Amino acid sequence: MYALRSLLLLLLPLCPGPGPGPGIEAKVTRSCTETRQILGARGYSLSLLPPALISGEHLRICPQEYTCCSSEIEQRLTWETEATFRGLVEESGSFLVHTLAARHRKFDEVFREMLSSSEHSLALLFHRSSGRLYAQHTPLFSGLFSRLRNYYERSGEGLDDALVDFWAQLLEKMFPLLHPQYIFSPDYLFCLTRLASSADDSLKPFGDSPRRLRQQITRAMVAARAFIQGLETGRDVVSETLKMPMSEGCRRAVMRLTGCPLCQGVPSLPPCRGFCLNVAQGCIGSQGLDPDWGAYLDGLLFLAEKLQGPFSFELAAQSIGVKISEGLMHLQENSVGVSAQVQRPGEGSGSQAEQLDNPELDAEASKPDLQARRRRLQPPAATTRMKAAALGRDLELEDWDDASGSGEGQHYADDWMAGAAAVAPPARPPRPPRRDGTGGKGGGVIIRHNQDRSRTGGTSVGFHTQPILILFLSALALLGPR
Repeated sequence: MYALRSLLLLLLPLCPGPGPGPGIEAKVTRSCTETRQILGARGYSLSLLPPALISGEHLRICPQEYTCCSSEIEQRLTWETEATFRGLVEESGSFLVHTLAARHRKFDEVFREMLSSSEHSLALLFHRSSGRLYAQHTPLFSGLFSRLRNYYERSGEGLDDALVDFWAQLLEKMFPLLHPQYIFSPDYLFCLTRLASSADDSLKPFGDSPRRLRQQITRAMVAARAFIQGLETGRDVVSETLKMPMSEGCRRAVMRLTGCPLCQGVPSLPPCRGFCLNVAQGCIGSQGLDPDWGAYLDGLLFLAEKLQGPFSFELAAQSIGVKISEGLMHLQENSVGVSAQVQRPGEGSGSQAEQLDNPELDAEASKPDLQARRRRLQPPAATTRMKAAALGRDLELEDWDDASGSGEGQHYADDWMAGAAAVAPPARPPRPPRRDGTGGKGGGVIIRHNQDRSRTGGTSVGFHTQPILILFLSALALLGPR
């Protein structure tokens, strides 16, 4: 019951003294005079209180010996002691509720502030290096942060999809800018993004940056979301527990503890400390919080330590702009190789190109539709997951211990070189997929839509708001002393 000891200690007003020693009760004079005075001051009618001890055969809770209580007085005292005990429990439990609620509110504020700061820093970085080019594509970057917020706030799904979609859209935007002398069809660009997401890593236009960013962002976002939900869960559990009615056994035990001394004519005789703690512990323990509550506190403390170290969202947020810059530099430096890979036999857009030659269809040469691209990627992604499941593998849980992707990027302050001027023209000009139906042999490429989902990797760094977590850890230490 160590997790509830703080609550028990706050219930010690029920036990005002160290308790009587052996044989002391025999020396106490039993009289109804003091009982009548105390209950009269509480509003009890003296006509209901016998002036002297009477037979207690009518009592249902207190010992059936000589007593100062009638049946009605015993019933009223039972209600009164129950209300007093519930008040003490609610007062004590409110400390837990308010502590968890305050930590939940503060952590949420800090997390949102860091996410907004990261978005602002990225905007400043690319605005200085790219100017108008970045301004034209601001929705692409703001959309990434919007989806990160949606994951944190509501859905809990689509984190990996958000990153995959971001890199795919970035490739669609940047590749034509690196080759301004060519016009690329929407189908060619879709083929490009499809190869970039293939399971065999046949095309890595941004190098290792997407994988490293996914690892760092995923583990930080998952940890932060689990932590904020854990605080909310603890707050709600304690609040609901405080509203649960007392059991009949608890009600009778509390009456014997604090009400029966009045009926016995010894109201000034305090109960022994062990009796008091047993009653309090039995009533609270019956709610069934232990041992789960102790494990909950341990898990919360463990995750808080991770958030100050390897799962720090502060580090992950700072690395977003750096990883994107590194990826764009890799694309600029390797654009010729990327173009050559797309033109290899068997790596065209395949079935989509064949559909453009279908005489029964009106091919639409508009911009690539984002929703259509997502729908096309979903079946291959499901296929990958099902094949892995058939082998007993869960792609959602793999690579948990992968520690690559440190996120250190202090040497890349001006990575994005705007435009295509700094890139030499390709030796072999890129060509759109052939429309004669013979060049589309790549329709069977497996898309790794949720590949290498990882939540580890990276260096550890603390929050700038470290005192906040220190206060939180201190509060939890008070809630669960060993």
